[in-house]
Amino acid sequence: MKLTTLNHRVVLAIMTIFAVFATQFAAAPAKALANDTLTITVHYNRIAGDYDNWNLWIWKNMDTGADGAGAEVKFDGEDSFGKKVTFKLEGMKPFDNVGIIARLGNWSKKDVGSTWPNGGDRFIKNFDASGKAEIWLIEGDKEIYTKEPSIGAIKPQINSAILNDFKAVTLTLNNQYTLKGTATEDFTLTDAKGANVTISSVSLPAGKTASNFVTLNLAANVDIASAYTVNHPVYGKGSVAVGSIMDSKAFADAFTYTGNDLGNTYSPSKTDFRVWAPTATAVKLITYPTLTARTGTEINMTKAEKGTWTASVAGDQHLLAYVYRAEVGGLFREAVDPYVRATVIEGDRGVVVDLSRTNPARWTPGAANKPAFSGKPTDAVIYETHVRDLSIDSNSGIPVAHRGKFLAFTDYNTTTTQVVVNKKTKKKTVVKTKNPSGISAIKEMGISHIQFLPIYDYASVVEAKPTFNWGYDPKNFNVPEGSYATKPADPVNRIMELKTMIQSLHDNDIRVIMDVVYNHVWDAGSFSQEQLVPGYFFRRTSSGEYANGTGVGNETASERPMVRKFIVDSVKYWASEYNLDGYRFDLMGIHDITTMQQVRAELNKIDPTIIVLGEGWNMGEMIPDNQKAAQINALSLPGIGMFNDEIRDAIKGSVFDSGDRGWATGKFTSISGVKAGIAGNIAFDRFVNGRWTTIDPGQSVNYVEAHDNLSLYDKLKASKRGSTEAQLASFHRLSTSVIMLAQGMPFIQAGQEFLRTKLGDENSYKSSDAVNSLKWNSRATNIVSVNYYKALLAIRKAHPAFRMDTAAAVKANLKFLNVDEPVIAYSLDGKAVGDSWNTIVVAHNPSTSARTITLPSSGDWNVVVTGSRASEATITTLKGVTTVSVPALSTWVAHKQ
Repeated sequence: MKLTTLNHRVVLAIMTIFAVFATQFAAAPAKALANDTLTITVHYNRIAGDYDNWNLWIWKNMDTGADGAGAEVKFDGEDSFGKKVTFKLEGMKPFDNVGIIARLGNWSKKDVGSTWPNGGDRFIKNFDASGKAEIWLIEGDKEIYTKEPSIGAIKPQINSAILNDFKAVTLTLNNQYTLKGTATEDFTLTDAKGANVTISSVSLPAGKTASNFVTLNLAANVDIASAYTVNHPVYGKGSVAVGSIMDSKAFADAFTYTGNDLGNTYSPSKTDFRVWAPTATAVKLITYPTLTARTGTEINMTKAEKGTWTASVAGDQHLLAYVYRAEVGGLFREAVDPYVRATVIEGDRGVVVDLSRTNPARWTPGAANKPAFSGKPTDAVIYETHVRDLSIDSNSGIPVAHRGKFLAFTDYNTTTTQVVVNKKTKKKTVVKTKNPSGISAIKEMGISHIQFLPIYDYASVVEAKPTFNWGYDPKNFNVPEGSYATKPADPVNRIMELKTMIQSLHDNDIRVIMDVVYNHVWDAGSFSQEQLVPGYFFRRTSSGEYANGTGVGNETASERPMVRKFIVDSVKYWASEYNLDGYRFDLMGIHDITTMQQVRAELNKIDPTIIVLGEGWNMGEMIPDNQKAAQINALSLPGIGMFNDEIRDAIKGSVFDSGDRGWATGKFTSISGVKAGIAGNIAFDRFVNGRWTTIDPGQSVNYVEAHDNLSLYDKLKASKRGSTEAQLASFHRLSTSVIMLAQGMPFIQAGQEFLRTKLGDENSYKSSDAVNSLKWNSRATNIVSVNYYKALLAIRKAHPAFRMDTAAAVKANLKFLNVDEPVIAYSLDGKAVGDSWNTIVVAHNPSTSARTITLPSSGDWNVVVTGSRASEATITTLKGVTTVSVPALSTWVAHKQ
């Protein structure tokens, strides 16, 4: 999941949410608008005058049914009231009204609203005969004013009350408050039982005589487990939300639990339960007699150390279904165990399992039983796929019962099928071809690691009736996804079949990387951790809203000790129990550096050859840039690779613009980004130096195609309109060959080898199987490219000059040749790194005509890549030459013994 995908996905998600809100809260369908074009003027007042980066999100709203498109509107003027803007909306007749939200940046914050009807959405419904409306909005005020209000005449109210310290409550008022000089200023604070909490003093920010921000200083520490209400005779009342107190050292010291027994701990004689819920006043364990029973038995849990609660159930509890019920703030909240390892179908109850009963035949966990791998990222070749993608196509040749399932990766020697029509009888017959498919075809490519899009339990499909979804919607982090199992209602089945898949891949010398999404969840409000410890697991803005640096509505607070512990514990569990070989961290830049360093350190203890890579985009505003696990801090994250969008976009053009071109498609000014990537984005020299720098080339994940955005073929088709299929194939081979031969860790998407298309869909996260499935018959159609890529990977695997693992080695042994642009040519000193090829020359020519380059020395050169041909064995030998002509739109490789 990349930022480009988020932009599309966020709009879709927001539109969906708006549709839900409209359905839930509208009293009756409104009459369609009379005017197709509306002209709207919005005035906006912020109490503190802090308008920087505040804007409006506007959408065509339906009170029932699907909304129209949404868009950002920026303020472009101001008056005595505040900021203002006038804009037009066209195509409005089919819609009921206009939705409007005041927001900071790209959803970093909304203008209050989480407790409002419609979640803070406001709606413009009244227009004059010409389709015009003028409105005034005030920060923290639900009202839409149609006449300019007097700020001083607005009814005073408490916009928010936040517990930021054990002895202080911070209030935000909708107008400025001046202290009267009394101890309590007529404010009162009561707990969940209605008892008064002593306020020792009331203060304003330092140096202020009047302010919208008021602090109630308390005589004693509050009980974090209680609910509190602020009252004032003029400003009314407001519920106190837990705020930055959860970031305090005092909170961490009191409630950081370091044990390894969170969740359920099974033994044949009993099962112990421990859950972290420091803000709860009571926690109950609810057990069910069957997986589907409607009612269960309540067991009171015992308050234990560091905010944990414990219980124990005697006897063999294998397959016992359970949930927790926590009383927080006077309300009972039900939650699945965050640490649960098995669930019922759809994941709404946890299940105790004896993990020894989930192991398939020949299950051989442990580093010693994995396919051989040095542990050096530059020795890896990653092949990204999706469980359903791989096998769901009707011509895949994979047994119907296994299509879209984990078990499809256990079907060996499969070949595609095709429909043959008898010319005379017109009868259609399905026949087998000799074209490999599935795991057989993948193994033939020579890749080292297969990377799966999310295989944990996610919320965006119905497991009983699965459809396609990428799965970036976590629900139960430590449970396999049920829709990929043949028996999703059986808690053991999904675990066993995932292990069976992993064992099968290991048996075929392929290691397994899991795509993990610890940066956000499907729905923050209903997520188990949020039910048990409201306000802790997710970052929130100063006004109490969920922070949204991910663009999908929430972001996890990895810097908090118990969130960090959960992430680290989770990766350790998957590595140990499922024998995984690597992790790809989605939106890794949301996480803090320390968390990712701990992930790397703990995995090293289990198996130091485990690969860790992630999306190092600089995202969000809730932690400082220098704390983010992002590209800008790669030097602080040894042993963790990052996707190199610099070489990606330099080669093929921006992923944010389908028509944009890159160096390979005629935009030759992008050449510097390509060179930086070829050198693994190390600090190579003053001429070749990327916009971000790696410690070593293994940190640079080099790619031109992934599940996000257009496939490379579709991108080429969009940016090189009018090109023939042969020309597109040439562009494709040129682009991909740069990645496969560059210093770093090469990464390809499944099907890239046979010019995969998703029919121009740049955001196929929930598109149909027709769009997403791998069309294995295309492999036969594009066998020239398939064989070309197989040979390039064989060359890379056989020759360490293409896999140097230190910056020093790359600097010493890679030399860019002095050639006319746009050609890129470089030599590799193979002898210096123990290669059987003493000197290697690689030349990439994006020109539409052949280009001549001068070789670093005269003599006999053995050509192994030229035009559309590639081979580890010599294709031809050029004797006594000092120059060579590199064919158009191609890569050329030769070596001297």
